[in-house]
Amino acid sequence: MPTLSVYRLHFRGGLHLGVRGVSLEEAALSLPSDTLFSALVDGWRQLGGDVDGWLEPFLQEPADPPFLLTSAFPFVGAVRFYPMPVDLRRLFARLEAGKRVKRISHLSEGLLRCALKGEKLDRWLPPDETASRNDESRHPNAGLLLQGGHLWLDGESELAQLPQWMQIDPKSKRPRPHSAYPLLEVWREGRTPRVTVDRISSASTIFHIGHVRFAEECGLWFGVQWRRPEQRIAGTSTTYAESVAAIFDFLQDEGLGGDRSVGYGAFTLEAMPESVTLPDAAPGGLAWLLSRFHPRTPAEIATLQAKGAAYRLVDVAGWLRSPDSPAQRRRRIYLLTEGSWIAAGEAVLGGLVDVQPVYADQAGMLPHPVYRSGFGVTAGVTQEASHG
Repeated sequence: MPTLSVYRLHFRGGLHLGVRGVSLEEAALSLPSDTLFSALVDGWRQLGGDVDGWLEPFLQEPADPPFLLTSAFPFVGAVRFYPMPVDLRRLFARLEAGKRVKRISHLSEGLLRCALKGEKLDRWLPPDETASRNDESRHPNAGLLLQGGHLWLDGESELAQLPQWMQIDPKSKRPRPHSAYPLLEVWREGRTPRVTVDRISSASTIFHIGHVRFAEECGLWFGVQWRRPEQRIAGTSTTYAESVAAIFDFLQDEGLGGDRSVGYGAFTLEAMPESVTLPDAAPGGLAWLLSRFHPRTPAEIATLQAKGAAYRLVDVAGWLRSPDSPAQRRRRIYLLTEGSWIAAGEAVLGGLVDVQPVYADQAGMLPHPVYRSGFGVTAGVTQEASHG
């Protein structure tokens, strides 16, 4: 069973994660696994570590990484959220139910565990808009929504795990009605004005940068699936567990995401005492992706063609930073998104992809590869589902 060590990111200010193909005014919410991995590699380099030695087990054939990363997803109080599946129909006994959950991007750990066991989630369906405003007497087990309907949790067992400021109305000092929860902000999106100055004419042009700010006791969490934490990095006495701890200690002030020079992305890392254990996918079964994934081998590509598979591709591009050259556009690749369902495959799925830009003039080439992580982290899904 995959066991995840849980880490929470408490962002001190805004976070900017650009969306490919969207203006700088837009900011993504989740922190993809490939971005996290790239931050670790760059952090190790900035700490003076040997990047080639650190990457050695990730690059060998077959790949044998000492750890794997999930993407980072929202948490609210003690409730962790996970990506909704690409095919929403898999969660419900009634096909029309999907219309009521199209806005939901993440579901809670409690609902995820029910879904992984094959249990249908109809009993936790959020009410329609009329009921959410007027009906306070619905079944206590009904689903609860946060952040305008983007986050979905169990309205009974997980309600008490939310922050106290969410549960109690500050004016009446009484518990909030269920209809008030969708209006509560777990995060707030904003825009910050910036100015560029033309080098020749000195003319100024204003533009805006989008950012996300999290409410108190809210942020992003991610899991590390340790396979060999005590393995030593090639040529050193440092273990991978020690290196990851040192890198994140450095990154807390260095920051994650874009526009770090103005303070975005700085965070405080909290290592949680409890780990999360999720079921393995049975042979011939389906696996729920908790990270991005890049299939490389024919066997891995075949996992996308299996019965029941449902996936979405994301275009991953952007800028790279190198100590040996100015910033450049990296090569575009396509990765499977979190929430995709694929056939259960090998113990280690995917691998690293070199996205170094290629030029006709070899003089412009970087002297080193630029890797993007496509290692997959999955949880097993039971296909025989009960009609809850």
